[in-house]
This record gives sequence, structure tokens and C-alpha cells, in this order.
Amino acid sequence: MLVVGYFFYKFIIVVSAVYGLHRLILAILALRASNKSKQPTSTFSELPFVTVQLPIYNELYVVEQLLTSVGNIEYPRDRFEIQVLDDSTDETVKITENMVGKLQAEGIQVELIHRVDRSGFKAGALANGLKTAKGEFVTVFDADFVPAPDFIHRTVHYFTDPGVGMVQARWGSQNVKESLLTRLQSMMIDGHFMVDQLARSSSGRFMNFNGSAGMWRRSAIESAGGWQADTLCEDLDLSYRAQLKGWKFIFLPDYVVPQELPRDMRAFKSQQFRWSKGSLEVGAKLLGKVWQSQVPLKVKIEATLHLTGNFGYALLIVLCLITLPTMLNGLTSSAGFLSMIESVIYVAGIVSLVFYFFAFNKKIYPDWLSRMKYFPMFVVGMAGLAFIHLGALWEVVRGKKTPFVRTPKYGQVSSNADLKMKYKMPLDPLVICELSMSLYMLITIILAVHEENYSAIPCLLIIQLGFLYVGLQSLLKPKFKKSSISISNASR
Repeated sequence: MLVVGYFFYKFIIVVSAVYGLHRLILAILALRASNKSKQPTSTFSELPFVTVQLPIYNELYVVEQLLTSVGNIEYPRDRFEIQVLDDSTDETVKITENMVGKLQAEGIQVELIHRVDRSGFKAGALANGLKTAKGEFVTVFDADFVPAPDFIHRTVHYFTDPGVGMVQARWGSQNVKESLLTRLQSMMIDGHFMVDQLARSSSGRFMNFNGSAGMWRRSAIESAGGWQADTLCEDLDLSYRAQLKGWKFIFLPDYVVPQELPRDMRAFKSQQFRWSKGSLEVGAKLLGKVWQSQVPLKVKIEATLHLTGNFGYALLIVLCLITLPTMLNGLTSSAGFLSMIESVIYVAGIVSLVFYFFAFNKKIYPDWLSRMKYFPMFVVGMAGLAFIHLGALWEVVRGKKTPFVRTPKYGQVSSNADLKMKYKMPLDPLVICELSMSLYMLITIILAVHEENYSAIPCLLIIQLGFLYVGLQSLLKPKFKKSSISISNASR
């Protein structure tokens, strides 16, 4: 049994190495790509009609900011409309009605659609809005986004190419400097856009619409089967279906739309769970179709690694659990060929993470070298989320469906007194697992020191600190600094 566990331990390391190699390849592709967006091949001589869809659900603190920014979009008022898709059940409804009235008084075409059943969640709201939308092109903004006045002009002309189905802007972060947690999230967002999205879009692989700050060709949505609510990532689902139909996607790495990062660990974990489970659901739904399609092999491989990427976190948990017993039985200290392979893979994994971190910082920030000091925090934070991804995988394997849980956003709320915890997230039971695993990893580290297995200690310590950080932060209530919302120049 121990021998089986030992080889399973090696198998996990090898599989993890595959995902590490994938991460390294994406970083190399991103570094080779231009930071500048390709210009449209031509411009519309007559501006097309555009629908701006705003899916909203209980966004008391940010809906006014959203509608104000969208109302300031500089585009002929007879050539665009705003659809406020409000499924709210709280005071947001009244605020939205008042704001819609103000915008209509200014001569802006605004349609307020209020549903009471919330069927299909965000996907259902978007699909319902399309029934009455007049636009040939459709833009979507989540409630915490603040688009610039030139957004439509910057994106719509790419559709002069009849093969383009979607254009995605890069996300920026409004409240980066608020806390250690928001800094961590900002790095993850930067990595996704300036490595993952840039690498995929520049190399002919499938990229995805991120659910906000993008524009769709309406016929691309319809030809792909429309918005569907059978996964938690309706944006990723539609993206793959549309690209399988042959539609081209464009990413704009130098055009940034700011959004608000979750302010507390509970909200962040809820968001990560939704994204993780949703991507795995999309993989289960569409990977078979991807491999049956006529797309190039590199696209099929990338799609597989993309949609199963969170599986690596589940392997991390298993690796953590079996490291201690394998150490106790002396199975990790042999000096044979497998141990040499293991050491090389460990080093390669760290190198791929360092290179990934270097890549997105180099692409965005002039002071990228000084930002390398944040790398340990980045790795610790990523490792600490493993139980969230494992929980998501477990629910997908069981076929369990869960509702779309929105991530609380608070806009310009400046203190806990203003907030009154209206949108407080409940404490999730995974905190027990995270803190228990932190203790378990501490025991493993002590054993590694006793066994003089020093090469394993850095990796074990990163994982232990990750679980400790995420677990302890989950116990805390959010505390907000006054005037915490500020858009970093580096993210523009």
C-alpha cells in the first residue's frame, strides 16, 4: 500500500509539472506578444447601433456609479441604448428607478427590465434583455465597473471585420492598495489578462469573454446558441461555443476598464469558487466537442489545460496529505533516479511561477523589478485557495448544481458604520479544512527538518502559510479605509 502511495505521489508531481510547463509556455507567448492593441482594419462610415447591458442584482453601493459612468459614454444618443437588467430585491430597485429617470430626462435611451424570479441568474437576465435589444452589437458591464466615455468608440470598429465575434478590454483594479488581499487579487487579475489572455489571443488559441467590459456581435451570440445558464461561467461557456463556430475574438491589452476587487476573504473565496466550478463545468460540457472539432491541435491542448487548470489544486491537497506518511516511511528521501526527477520538477515548477509572475509585471509596470518582492505573497495566496478549487471540483464530479452567488461590492463606502454589513458573506465550512491543513503542514515541516529533508521545506512552508493566511482572513470581518477607492496609474 505504501509503495502504491509512493508512486501516486510521483504521479501527482508529474501531472503538476505538466500544468507548470503550460504556465511557462503561456508566459513565453505573452512576452513575445505586443503590449499594444492591433488597430481595426477600418472604421464604420455609419456608426452601428449598440446596446449596453447592465446585469444588476442587489448592488446598492455601486449601481449609481455604474449608471453615471455609462450615461457619460460619448456615442451618438440615437445610436445606442442602455438596458438595465435589474433582478434586485432590496433598495437597489429604487435607486435604479431614480437613475434611469435622470438618464431618460437627459435624452438617453434607457430600458429598465426588472425580473422577480431571477431564473437563469446573470445568463437569464442577459438572454431576456436580448429579446428587446435593438443593437447589432452588445456591450456588457457588471455593476462595479467604471467604463471610460470612449469605450464604444474604442471597441466597435473592430467589428468592421465580419469574422470578429467579440472584443474584450483588460480589467484594471480600483482599490489595489486597500489591503494585502486586494494586492493579491490585483496580481491574479493582471496575470490572467497579461499572460493568459494575451498569450491565447496572440497565438491563435481560444481566449474568453470575461463577463464584463467586452462587446459582442449579436449574431455571434445567437449563432452559438445564446446565453445558457447550465454552468456558473456563462461567459466562458458562450466564448467556447462561439469560437467553435469560427468567430474570432480580439483582446485589447492596452485599454483598461477599472473594477472593484472584493474587499474581504469570504467574498473573494465565493468569487473564486464560482469561477473555478464554472470553468470545470464548461470543460465537462464542451471539451468533447472541442476535440471532435476541426480546430488545430494546439487549440485543443490549450482548451484542455485551460478548462481543467483548477484540477491542479486538487492534486496539491492530495500531495499535502500523502507527504507526511511517505516521509515517515522514508520513501521521499531515497537518492535514486525518481528522487532526482522529483527535485528537477520541483525546481521547474518554481521557475515557471517566477517566470509567469515576471511576465505580467514586465508587460504592465515600468517598475516591474521592484514588484518582484511581491512574488512570495503571490505564491502563498495562490496555494491557500486550494480547498476552494477542490470543493468546486467535488461538486462538479457529484453533478451538484449551485446558484449564482454575486460578489458583494461596496463602491465609495468609507467605513464600517456606512456599510452595516448589509451584503455580508457567511463563514464557509472550508475554514476548518484550511486551518487544519495549516497545522498538518506545520507538523510535516517539523518532520522534514528532523529527517533532514531540507529541499522540501520551502514548498511545504509556502503551502502551510497559504492555508494559514486564507483560513485566518476568512474569520475576519471586512474593515474599510476611508477614501479607499483609487485607480492606480499603473493599471490604466
